[in-house]
Amino acid sequence: MRAPLFAAAAVALLAHCWLQWSAPAITIIGNVTVDTFSDGSSALGGAVSYAAAVASGFGQRACIVSAHGPDAQLGGVFEGHDLVVVPSNRTLVFEHSYTFWGNHRRLRVAAQPDVTLTWDHVPARCRRARVLLLGPLMPEDMHPASFVPSSRPWWERALGLLGPRQQVGLMAQGLQRQLEAGARVAALPTPSHQLEAALGPSTLLFLSDVEADGWGNGNGTVAGLAARTSRFLVTRGGEGADEWTGPAVQRHPVFDVPVVDTNGAGDVFATSYMLAAAAGHSDPVKVAHWAGAMAVSQPQACKPACVTDALRDGWQLQPPSRGASWLAVQERLLGHAKLLAQLVGWGRAGSSSRAA
Repeated sequence: MRAPLFAAAAVALLAHCWLQWSAPAITIIGNVTVDTFSDGSSALGGAVSYAAAVASGFGQRACIVSAHGPDAQLGGVFEGHDLVVVPSNRTLVFEHSYTFWGNHRRLRVAAQPDVTLTWDHVPARCRRARVLLLGPLMPEDMHPASFVPSSRPWWERALGLLGPRQQVGLMAQGLQRQLEAGARVAALPTPSHQLEAALGPSTLLFLSDVEADGWGNGNGTVAGLAARTSRFLVTRGGEGADEWTGPAVQRHPVFDVPVVDTNGAGDVFATSYMLAAAAGHSDPVKVAHWAGAMAVSQPQACKPACVTDALRDGWQLQPPSRGASWLAVQERLLGHAKLLAQLVGWGRAGSSSRAA
């Protein structure tokens, strides 16, 4: 009787280990952009592009789900990753302009996809990632609440109990945008309904002080939202970042580096934080600030691809991890699975021998 039980346990454990081993390190959902500039040039943009660059720089394979049209020129930033393209008639196009005072950036939306991304667009092979990172650039990009684990079918939630709890990172800047006259992008004065619907114990929220500091009192404050999330991080440029854990908040300083261009800094920060936290790093904010420093040291013309090179070249400066990584946990699980398989094989041989 023991042999069939051992065999069933071995098959279940091996299947579980295989599912975890074959899962991507991170699944990133959001739209790429075509960023156009007043000098007539254009470049690939979007939070998913910078997140993919960070994953490559960290040596991690990602699954990326994005909607865009045939006019998107993706380049090499997605090489080595599992890219899932949701067909759309149009790509999200941002027109960038800068004021002559203070070099303040203004955005105008020239085109938007005709698809709203949901959990249903994520293929099964990409749903098992330890980290799920959402990067909406406009409210119409996605339905963020559909990605929260508590909103998924019961059987998916049950399967999720067999592995490490999936963390959902929400780079929520796009949910805090609205279009004004002339399709100009402006910030909402209060937390959007989409943002609030995506909060929960598995959600890590990322915003900048530009979006969060103008909020009023009550449940819509940063402290009020932090109480409804796993963590809430507010980046403050050269002043560092505030990390909220429930009612407690800690200010983390940045690395002092020459700033060349800040585009994508928040996306790099959030992606690095999520990957470092999932790997068990003792100080994921320090890793995120280090990666952000590498990003702002690069010129706009080479981004986001050169962010990958900057991270790879700067690994000797990366703060060491004292935590146990999930990769090490996987290796231990696979080791136990091999041992159990050997025991099952021995048990079968013994049973056959006794039966003879």
